[in-house]
Amino acid sequence: MEKCTWKECDNNAETPQLDKNGKQWANLCSEHNKMLNDAIDKEPFNPKKMLQCWVKASGGASKMSEELCQKLN
Repeated sequence: MEKCTWKECDNNAETPQLDKNGKQWANLCSEHNKMLNDAIDKEPFNPKKMLQCWVKASGGASKMSEELCQKLN
């Protein structure tokens, strides 16, 4: 079974996160999926919290920036 992509999480992944093109960018356990959804849906909207969750869901800043640089080159 695939592991959660959240930085430093060893739980089993249950919920793929897909971009607008249907490509998976993360796969989260139920706990981290809830944290990400809560950060997005919470009122008032907190962009710092949402971005923090987004980066952690991607595996951390180093992994996320490396993948982004590969896409841009």
